[in-house]
Amino acid sequence: ARPEWAPPRTLRQYATAAEVDALPAPPPGEGWLYAWAWEDEAAGRVRARAFPRRDDGIAEDEATGAAALLLTAELGRALNITQGRGSQLITAPGPDGSIEIGGRVRLLTAH
Repeated sequence: ARPEWAPPRTLRQYATAAEVDALPAPPPGEGWLYAWAWEDEAAGRVRARAFPRRDDGIAEDEATGAAALLLTAELGRALNITQGRGSQLITAPGPDGSIEIGGRVRLLTAH
């Protein structure tokens, strides 16, 4: 995909993954917020959470490909993003300005 295809999102970096984890869902404010922090910058590992902050009953998006795409474009490097409660997004910039994105979601069930 190309970063310019993604709808706009506010990408806000936090100092630690714990700060991202502690955010209320949704945090106060307007418009899409993609909150992220490095878990291991050298390895490209990121902790992120995505908040649409709109009136449709969805407080948090479990896996947001568009936001991962924009973050990868901004940072200019491959990322391994843990988002939400059980999602992993893997991204890699291509030589032509495109970005490859894939991942997986783990379904967590109550026992």
